[in-house]
Amino acid sequence: MCWLVGRVGQVSSGEIQSEKAPSATNADADLPADGRAREMNSGSPEAESEPEFEANADSYVDPHRPRTGDAQPLGRGEWRGPTRSFALSNIIALVGIPAAALFAFATTLFLLSPSAETVARPTLLALIIGNVVIAGALAVLIGARLWHVLAERRNRLAGADTHLQLVGIFALVAGVPAFFAFVFAFTIMRSSLNDVFGDRIETSIDASRELANGYIEEKFVEDERHLAQIEFDISNDRLLGISYETTPILFRQRLFDQAYGRGLAAIFILDKDRRIIARSEMVEAPFAFPEKSVFDRIDAAAEAGRPRNEQISYGANNREDLDFLRGMIKSKTVDDGYIVIYRALQDDIRLGLIGIRTISNDWSGVKTQRVRLERVFLAGYIIMGLIVLFGAIWAALRAATQIVDPIGRLMRMAQRVSGGDLAARVDVFKHDGELGALARSMNHMTAQLQTQRDDLIDTNRQFDRRRRFTEAVLSNVSAGVVGISADGDVSIANRSAEELLMFDSSATIGAPVAEMIPELSGLIERAIAATGGEASQQLEIEREGQTRILNVRVVSESGVDGHGCVATFDDVTELIAAHRSAAWGDVARRIAHEIKNPLTPIQLSAERLKRKYGREISSTPEVFDKCVETIVRHVSDIRRMVDEFSSFARMPEPVIGRENIVELAKSAIFTQRVTFPEIEFELSEPGKDLIVSCDGRLIVQALGNLMKNACEAVDARLIVRPSPSGKICIEIIFDDRDVKLRVIDNGVGLPKAERHRLTEPYMTTRSKGTGLGLAIVKKVIEEHEGELSFADSSLLGETGACVCVRLPLADGVSADLSGEVNSEQIHTDSFEDGSGNPPAHAAE
Repeated sequence: MCWLVGRVGQVSSGEIQSEKAPSATNADADLPADGRAREMNSGSPEAESEPEFEANADSYVDPHRPRTGDAQPLGRGEWRGPTRSFALSNIIALVGIPAAALFAFATTLFLLSPSAETVARPTLLALIIGNVVIAGALAVLIGARLWHVLAERRNRLAGADTHLQLVGIFALVAGVPAFFAFVFAFTIMRSSLNDVFGDRIETSIDASRELANGYIEEKFVEDERHLAQIEFDISNDRLLGISYETTPILFRQRLFDQAYGRGLAAIFILDKDRRIIARSEMVEAPFAFPEKSVFDRIDAAAEAGRPRNEQISYGANNREDLDFLRGMIKSKTVDDGYIVIYRALQDDIRLGLIGIRTISNDWSGVKTQRVRLERVFLAGYIIMGLIVLFGAIWAALRAATQIVDPIGRLMRMAQRVSGGDLAARVDVFKHDGELGALARSMNHMTAQLQTQRDDLIDTNRQFDRRRRFTEAVLSNVSAGVVGISADGDVSIANRSAEELLMFDSSATIGAPVAEMIPELSGLIERAIAATGGEASQQLEIEREGQTRILNVRVVSESGVDGHGCVATFDDVTELIAAHRSAAWGDVARRIAHEIKNPLTPIQLSAERLKRKYGREISSTPEVFDKCVETIVRHVSDIRRMVDEFSSFARMPEPVIGRENIVELAKSAIFTQRVTFPEIEFELSEPGKDLIVSCDGRLIVQALGNLMKNACEAVDARLIVRPSPSGKICIEIIFDDRDVKLRVIDNGVGLPKAERHRLTEPYMTTRSKGTGLGLAIVKKVIEEHEGELSFADSSLLGETGACVCVRLPLADGVSADLSGEVNSEQIHTDSFEDGSGNPPAHAAE
């Protein structure tokens, strides 16, 4: 049924001629192939399809980018029925509405006709059924369409509200005037009927009827006197011996005299069996006796002893033409028989009475007909009003569909375009008119937008590739790069900049550069003021206790928003240290070569002087011995320094082997424990061997130097502050790839100034230090692909230092992270193997 009634107002396939595709000479010839609107026949609309989106990993992906190909057209609506249903619904509406009007008009005329009461009931029933069927079909047709429009509104489809508004406006335009016309016509009709059938006419008719009734009553009163007088005369004649039994001729003569003398047309004497026993007729006429019921009523009144006036009956001999007035009385004078008299009326009076009776009877019918006329008019107007309303609603649905359907298509297209689907197109039909021109313009616009967006996406892809390339370059270069906006905020920073400047880019982006990198402020101003927009400088930047030497270059960029800058940072701390180390190595070699040669003759000469001339000097032998010992001692000190120079200048090639780092640490601790017995040593070690690929002798030497420095720092602190006692903690921790050995003390701590130069040659803070110990340690650790780092520590006291050595585990070693850590205090006997011998490498 739904497809039968379909979409009322939707044009059928026969009514639509799809437009031909525009040629190259048309106004739309400049549209791209995929941007030209698809002109389709409504009988075979293409189904809408969702656009597919590209998902190419190596290209820029736009979430709203439709697939390449033809544009996707929009359909005529969200629902479609078969095309035949549109034609059928239109035919039903176009035929049904005039048919309903004709049926209603015919029914109204039939009901108003005089023959309406005499016509056969099947005819009237057929007319009523025809009206009901046609009106019901129209109601179902229009109701189904209205229901569908309401369903579209519930589903919030485009154009549904406008559809309902137009239908409501059409219904009001048709219904309100029809209602007022009905009220006006009904008022005029009632006023006219009141004029025609007013009270004056009814009063005149009533007066005429009363006059006629009064005349008849008067005659009936006269007849009553005549009946009484005739009965009296018959009774007197009976006393005189004149009766219908004894003297019938004389009796009839007397009846004749009675009739003639009283102006009666006839007198009849009936016995109690209602048979004529005597009569006198002045004229020949078809005299008729009353009905049996009249006789029975009179007999009942006589038997009941009622008054004489109740035993009399009056009437007309013939009710149609009122030829005679008849009176009858039951009389005992004639042996309980009946006396019946007839009075003739004058023709003019009789005709007047008939006319009055006819008018009176017709007036009663006219009053009934008036009520019937009003009801028929009311019913007919209501039916016609409903038909007009149905027609208006159908026309509204049809017109609204013609208006709303293209608007709805435009709205759905706008919704899809707002969602990013620029491949959406509007179907354009021949009957769309100016809205069709608007649809073509929209199609042209979306085609241009699609082309421009495709170009923009391609450009964005290129920009994205360049951006990713730039990001890849920036993320992988060793130099730090920081972008600075015209407002002086950090706009970009690569990973190297984060590591060098020790900040988090997520928290730094958008922050003022003067707060995040205050050292750059002066250099930025110089770059902006410089002619070439560039400035460079070597800066020392301290972050988290570490000082780095950076080569900084700032380039200023002029834009519409002002001067932005790009700053690059190169960490030259290690490079400068390497240069210094290389320079000091060359100096050390030269010094060792130049100094070491005369040291042996000097020492030998001093010893020979002591042996040969020590006994010969008698005046001040102790002074001589002291001078010789001073020479020998200082020569030994100089030789030690020269040996350190030689060691630093020519580090021996490491002999790599698989060594247990725990045992190496114990060897280094043993040596320092013997040298510094007043200091407590504590070793935290894992419960398993940790094998590293290294030169055990060099590693023990490096660890010994670190522990020696720690012991000297503790001694320096004990001189100033004896409490707490000196303590050094050695921790060994590991992960899957590396092992870390940390030396923690509670000494004086690391120096605040020039901390970054601690590992440089001849950099020392102690009066007796050569400044080569940490340089040698760093060189040894780096040759083993390890790292050396320094930090302050307050784990063992108010002041202290923590030196961390990281070494890679040997190949094939899989560290067990679940291994236990043993913590023990180190004593001298902790390193003996039971025989009193120190661990390996301890004596080296």
